[in-house]
Amino acid sequence: MPIPVRDRDVLLDVPQFLLKRMIKVDPSPITGRDGRGVYYIGRFSDVWADPDQRGKDFYYVHAANVLPVDVAKADAADPLFSGPAQTMCNWLVNDFCGPQSTSYTWSNCLDPAFEGSGSCLPQATVSGFNYGTCRFSTSYAPAMFVFSAAPSSTTDTTNLVAYSPPCPVAASTPTLSVAKMSGNVLLRAVGCLDTTNSVAYVRYTAQDNSSNTYTIAYLGLGYINPGSPASPAYWIRYGLASSVTKGATDYYYYIYTIGYQYQ
Repeated sequence: MPIPVRDRDVLLDVPQFLLKRMIKVDPSPITGRDGRGVYYIGRFSDVWADPDQRGKDFYYVHAANVLPVDVAKADAADPLFSGPAQTMCNWLVNDFCGPQSTSYTWSNCLDPAFEGSGSCLPQATVSGFNYGTCRFSTSYAPAMFVFSAAPSSTTDTTNLVAYSPPCPVAASTPTLSVAKMSGNVLLRAVGCLDTTNSVAYVRYTAQDNSSNTYTIAYLGLGYINPGSPASPAYWIRYGLASSVTKGATDYYYYIYTIGYQYQ
């Protein structure tokens, strides 16, 4: 079950440094199922915003995969306790990454809106996470992907329209033949507990304020194989209730939440 969104969460999920630089306008009618999806937040000022942001419309997209999907079903797996659920979050970050090397760390790759207080792992701890225990020896992960329609398999590139490389290894990540986002995949939260809904979660983010234009219908997380040509593979995907189009002057901020239900 997706983590429910209360009205105030729409603003809490947006980096405060961005909110402070925007002129608020009417909210967009675009929303996803269960309150998840695409939100229109406002337009950057033509005067006091950073030069690469001025006059741009700001949106954010929130995808969420919570495992198991429905713990109410009789045949569903029994949920974890909170401690093991948090451990699964840490394992995800430490294991599903690549390529392996202890010289790659998350120290300079945390989102400015990092959720490092309360029930989440602190920033200092997460900064020290390195790629030494990564599952992939040569592939690059985690990468974020945007699709104009549902991918039919874990390697289907028919509807792949944009991607963001993993921040710790962005400089060496092979290039794909689709639009590259202006930002890299960052860590926003690790080992957090949503006690209201009994979910432990981790959050990855990416952003694109480039002039790229593409249709957004699905988000995915996965890795990039360094073959010739390089090719992607996906772990998970999330479909929006309806597709939207990123325009040349739009600024998109993507949040991908992976959660583990606990009891």
